[in-house]
Amino acid sequence: MTLEMLPAALNALDNKGLLKEIYSDLAKPGVTQVGIALSTILGLGSTILWPVQLLNERSKILLETNLERYREKLASAHPEEIVPISTEIGVPLAEKLSYVSDHDLRELYTTLLAKASNKQTISQVHPSFVNILSNISPDEALIIKELAEVSLHPFVSVRLVNPADGLWIELADVFFESKYSDQLSFAENLPAYMHNIKGLGLIEINRDNFAAPYSRYDPIEAAARKRFGNVKLLPEYTVLTLLRGKIEVTRLGWMFIGACLEGVSQLPPILRGGR
Repeated sequence: MTLEMLPAALNALDNKGLLKEIYSDLAKPGVTQVGIALSTILGLGSTILWPVQLLNERSKILLETNLERYREKLASAHPEEIVPISTEIGVPLAEKLSYVSDHDLRELYTTLLAKASNKQTISQVHPSFVNILSNISPDEALIIKELAEVSLHPFVSVRLVNPADGLWIELADVFFESKYSDQLSFAENLPAYMHNIKGLGLIEINRDNFAAPYSRYDPIEAAARKRFGNVKLLPEYTVLTLLRGKIEVTRLGWMFIGACLEGVSQLPPILRGGR
């Protein structure tokens, strides 16, 4: 943004002026709530650039799409339930709204922003969730959505073993077939995704116990044998071995899931009547 643009940008950041530019109809359900929620962060961080970004067609589409989704999530709340979002959470989240294009990431960002704007749900939001969102890919957003649906997720580690000395080569550290496999952009990166999600504190990868019932491993093991059964790396490594383990969402993970996914409790499914 040039210095010549600065006065116009500051002018457009007048709450009603900017909302009018984005939503066109200030009487639209939820616009008042958005105005209340964002009142403390307009003009801070990259929000000062929003009027300029609205002049760029691609940025305009992304910003309007994301803010429209945010409006929809606030529309059913009474204005008295809405609170100005804290700058610690609101500024970094708002900065993403002009360039987040993936649908699943958009849902996580706008849901967290909506939860942080409501008196009833603000206690569910932790500032660290902003950093977690910044460090996950669209594929990982889908995996987190899947993890929210079960208490424990079974997996197998796949190894080729030399029966003569017990030495082994690892073919897959964490292997399971995601229900979203067909939607993942890079399904081959699934083990790396799981370790990233673990590093963010959302899951534990347990290798010393199983997920019950054990029948849940049957399709995973069948898929592993189909994928790796014909792999021959060295002549002496002839035995395909599958080691069972389970992925378990942490307490922080359930808190993150509850804050970032619509209609999902912060309690594990087993405590809310699910598996």
